[in-house]
Amino acid sequence: MTNLNQDEIDTLIEPVPNFNDIQGLILRGYNFPYIRYIVFKINDREGAQYFCKKLLPGSNGLLNVTTAISWRPGYKPDYCLNIGFTAQGLKILIDKDPQKPVNFNKVSGDSFEFFNSFKFGAVKLADSLGDIGNSAPDLWWQRSEGWLNSEVPPLADGSDLHIQISIFAHNSQSLESYYQNLLTMIPAGTHGPAVTAVFFKDSEPLPKGDDYIHFGYKDSFSQPRLNTVPWNIKDERLLSGKGGIDDRKIVPTDQFVINIKKYPKEGPPTIFDPHPLLENGSFAAFRLLYQDVKAFNKFINKPPEGGKPGDANPELVAAKMCGRWFDGTPLVVSPHKPNPDLKDFDFTNFNYINATPNQKGDGDNDDLGRLCPYAAHIRRTNPRDDTKVVGNKDDDGKPNYAKGRRIMRRAGPYGPDYVENEPEGIQRGLVGLFICANLTDQFVFIMKMWINRGGFRPGYDSPNASGVDPLFGPAKETDSKDFYFLPEDETDKKYIEMTGLERFIRTDGSLLLFLPGIKALEDISNGIIPTKPQL
Repeated sequence: MTNLNQDEIDTLIEPVPNFNDIQGLILRGYNFPYIRYIVFKINDREGAQYFCKKLLPGSNGLLNVTTAISWRPGYKPDYCLNIGFTAQGLKILIDKDPQKPVNFNKVSGDSFEFFNSFKFGAVKLADSLGDIGNSAPDLWWQRSEGWLNSEVPPLADGSDLHIQISIFAHNSQSLESYYQNLLTMIPAGTHGPAVTAVFFKDSEPLPKGDDYIHFGYKDSFSQPRLNTVPWNIKDERLLSGKGGIDDRKIVPTDQFVINIKKYPKEGPPTIFDPHPLLENGSFAAFRLLYQDVKAFNKFINKPPEGGKPGDANPELVAAKMCGRWFDGTPLVVSPHKPNPDLKDFDFTNFNYINATPNQKGDGDNDDLGRLCPYAAHIRRTNPRDDTKVVGNKDDDGKPNYAKGRRIMRRAGPYGPDYVENEPEGIQRGLVGLFICANLTDQFVFIMKMWINRGGFRPGYDSPNASGVDPLFGPAKETDSKDFYFLPEDETDKKYIEMTGLERFIRTDGSLLLFLPGIKALEDISNGIIPTKPQL
């Protein structure tokens, strides 16, 4: 990557993306309530290539991949579909001998910055992602009740998982119908179907309403803001019924779509120069995350250390763990109770140090974590203007608002709503895709340095020790199992200590995926890679 200083970066002109060549879910959330996430195993290379070819937009296939082209106001398609490949799946499709992956190695060698994590896969990176103990890879897939062949267990190294397809629909009946259509598109191979569905999991809304997760929080507020997409332009937002002023810092589109070239006003150099197969593509982590609602409810309802049963304040404890009240109200906006008057960007227009122009509430500086603890989940995953967090400031010391660490989150709940005194073993949680251009610098960094790392504000972790992310809980036995917060916003008050923090989120499956652009998907379906131009 070419080294550019901040002044040079500020002069860059970001062109409008080629929406025809980008898979839709990378840049926009579809807001379909019913989603099926399917994982396929490739049995026959040529048949799998033909299957991918029929999914291309413009083919005569029953279903086609959805691109990022804008929908006209008031219109929504009957379904959306998107596709990704694991490293092993990509090797099979673009190399005649995946044991000698010449094409794969060529793409990887030309794109080291982007392939560095992808080529190793989720199993080999499990330690870095906190997938250890009860979240270890040898326990994935089957216990979630989504594995489709009870007689053939998944391979421990994940090498039998090759293609991931997501189908989005308006109701459960049409979702099943589109899934059956997808299965009929699979051609025959030498010894049976060319690809086999080995796992699927459905996501659908919970009774509490859209965008709620099983822990009880309303979710999906703070997706990255892109400036080159029409649905982030004011007029388009108003047409879709979303008003207000958006104070979120703009994140360059090339943090999510690879090799959208950005040129200085003078001079030819581009920032990225990966292999052209990656152009207009992205990477993603597919995650199946079990949520232990029973243990979570028990924790937030327990009295603090040294307290009595009547001292429990579950709503406050849950808000301090997340950084938001259950309805989504940010603690830095309303630290003492939810604010029902918030709407639209009121939920996202805030900083932790210096208030944004349209921030609601008092706009207090929360450098000491008086309002929102350092440990809180949303502060750890997006520290905004807190420069004391590792990896969250530019060379000149100014906050970069985590713009090089953001991810697009396309995930929703699976499994039934929790019922008190229900039988043990009911599966529920969060499933979906966490999308970025650079897995190492974005998804892996967040998981390793901000979620699982004890004390993610090195040297500035006082007076409010951050420990580990309290929603994920301690991954290692040596991690702190305590959670601290101030009951009020005065630092001379005694901190409340909650002991016995557990792992409330368990990994039950994980894949690292390449989400190709449409031209790249065509090349993959032909078993080729484009030629890299000679400079």
